[in-house]
Amino acid sequence: MKRWLEMNFNPTMVSGVNRREFFRICAENTLIDDVDQWMEFYQARNRTSYIYSDAVAEEALAAALIFLPYAQDSLKRLEELS
Repeated sequence: MKRWLEMNFNPTMVSGVNRREFFRICAENTLIDDVDQWMEFYQARNRTSYIYSDAVAEEALAAALIFLPYAQDSLKRLEELS
């Protein structure tokens, strides 16, 4: 999404923005629908970075399974816009 925004709008459009702002920009450009849901996916990913816990791993797996259709939808949108 970042690369698409940079190539189609402005190379510095998302440079240095925080993740919520990035997802907001993506939503404004119809790449995603739900900023809050994408933030939840991002936070689930971050929780697994330095915590080695079965419970955290199971939460991340659950989030990943929910994430798949969102990612597929975003990819479809990017392909349609390209």
